[in-house]
Amino acid sequence: MIRINLLQQKKTIRNESIQRQLLGFAMVIVVTLVGCFVWWAVKNHEADSRQETVKAKQQEVAQLDKIIGEVNEFTQKKKELEEKLNVIQSLKKGKTGPVRALDDLATEIPNRVWLSKMEESGGRMVFEGQAVDHEDVSAFMKALQKSKYFSNVVLGFSKAGKAQGGAVFYEFKITCSVNYTAA
Repeated sequence: MIRINLLQQKKTIRNESIQRQLLGFAMVIVVTLVGCFVWWAVKNHEADSRQETVKAKQQEVAQLDKIIGEVNEFTQKKKELEEKLNVIQSLKKGKTGPVRALDDLATEIPNRVWLSKMEESGGRMVFEGQAVDHEDVSAFMKALQKSKYFSNVVLGFSKAGKAQGGAVFYEFKITCSVNYTAA
């Protein structure tokens, strides 16, 4: 009779089953490793693209900062030039201002008022002189108030002075502020 050893086949089937299971497990591990590698590659690519975006934005910010610096520099230079122009204009007015103020004073002073002293210090002007009567002193004060160069006109005193040639003259003192740049 023929004998068949079935145990060997069982062992072979079992070995094949174990081999299949090991092969399946190895395939799962390989697929998992490939999946992890693909996931890592995608995330690495995303990180690289974000870093490139950050670098590009930083370069753009640096360029904009440079432009802002240039604009601020031009603004500062413009401000300095405007200040220089203002100084030049005030010097021009200061140069012609006293002449114009005195011309205005000469045209507005009443005929019967004579100035014996005129003193200017720190924007304050002091007039001392004589007039025929108090009304002439008042007219002189009104003329000063009307002028664009003189302001804050205040009468210090007005009193009868010495008689000269039979006529009595009134001495006065007037203080006021002077602005030579008014025009």
